[in-house]
Amino acid sequence: MSTAPSAPASQPDALKTLGFMDLFFYAASVALSIRWISVAAAAGPASLPIWVLAVLVFSGPLIVATAELTTRFAGEGGVYDWTGQTFGPFWGFLCGWLYWMSNLPFFSGVLVFMLNLFALALGPVGKPLLDQPWLFTGMAVALSVLVGALHYLGLGTGKWLSTIGGVSNFGLIGLLLLTAIGVGLKQGSATDFVHSSYRPPFGANGAILWATVVFGVGGTEALAFLRNDVRGGMKTVLGVLGVMALVQIAFFVIGTGSMLVILSPQAATRLSGLPDALNLGLKTLGLGPLAPYVLMGGFLCSLGSYSAWFGVGARLPFAAGIDAYLPRAFGRRDPKTGAPTTSIVVQTVVVAVIVVISQAGDTLKGAYDFLVSMSVLSYTLPFLFLFAVFMTVQGKLTPPDAWRVPGGRGVARLIGAVGLLATIAAVACTLVPSPDAKDQFGEVLKLVFASAVLIVSGVAFYVAARWRAARARVSP
Repeated sequence: MSTAPSAPASQPDALKTLGFMDLFFYAASVALSIRWISVAAAAGPASLPIWVLAVLVFSGPLIVATAELTTRFAGEGGVYDWTGQTFGPFWGFLCGWLYWMSNLPFFSGVLVFMLNLFALALGPVGKPLLDQPWLFTGMAVALSVLVGALHYLGLGTGKWLSTIGGVSNFGLIGLLLLTAIGVGLKQGSATDFVHSSYRPPFGANGAILWATVVFGVGGTEALAFLRNDVRGGMKTVLGVLGVMALVQIAFFVIGTGSMLVILSPQAATRLSGLPDALNLGLKTLGLGPLAPYVLMGGFLCSLGSYSAWFGVGARLPFAAGIDAYLPRAFGRRDPKTGAPTTSIVVQTVVVAVIVVISQAGDTLKGAYDFLVSMSVLSYTLPFLFLFAVFMTVQGKLTPPDAWRVPGGRGVARLIGAVGLLATIAAVACTLVPSPDAKDQFGEVLKLVFASAVLIVSGVAFYVAARWRAARARVSP
């Protein structure tokens, strides 16, 4: 077993299938999501400056830290590798375990969400898909297997879903903006932007909003997992990272503002998605027949996001396989496509199982709810590691070709401290229960317990791996 996580596992340039635009739309699929716009719109115009603040204090530092750390460390696994080489293999494995495990219930949730959109887009033809749980579950499993199969063929094939999803994201926001302009000109804005308060909300609703917005602008760290699949190397990665902060501000501010022109904050509940606002706006303009195409656009956005995150997620067990914390088979690439085939197959199977559990009877649904609870807090924790690593390495030697933050280590540590504080605040906000919860203390306790179970299970996997390695060393 290696003592330093994820030794470099580079591959020939011929297998590097992501160019600049491929990576840009990949980033658009992981770092831009239409799901968060309705949550922000429910808080009213006050959410608009919060989007900007979240980019400045979280996404901006995250992009800067990702850019420098990706050039400092040559190994596979992103934040898993960075943490392991800086703080030791135990902390690296635990960080990677939390990051990977928090994504698995998310994958299932996205599959369910996108299939609902797909069924609604089909109209009466799609009604059996919503009425028959076994058919819905079968379609969700089939979709997960299809995405897994595309990634098994390599990123050269799997990237197209992410590209389609990224393009669809921009297309939907553009359509939302045009619809909002049309609605505003025809009947005026549903929200009074002039006399509204832009003061951030406090209390439980404000905490939920901050946590949602902060991690709504996350995702750019995922590009580090693809560094060995990108043509042009770090120059391409840095170029994409450099434009994402401005793109995020424009995307979320325009999307939220446009939605508030069509719907009032009271009507834009957290459960009202972007397609709902577009449907209402199109009907107002007499363009209701276009609604199914809008729903299909939402389906494509979600499919692209799922595919992009699926590709990123598969690289974590791959990196752990390189280091022998998981069986060595996880660390193998297909010699022709460069795909981490074992990791992709295992992740596909696990996601399919979670989908079945999520759609099964009440007992299994309770298990699924528990899995989701695990992911809520655990998703935020790896960012604590990331910013701590970024601040720590500022006093260490830098590879000659590494990108450095302009201004030196003092400026870099200040940026890292801002990102770390924003993350700590978001972690604390995830512990604030919804005001709608009947047993608020019980909700917090369940969240903490579920996250503790996930952490303990990660420790157990690490200890078992070290035990196997020790036995292998003493075996004749």
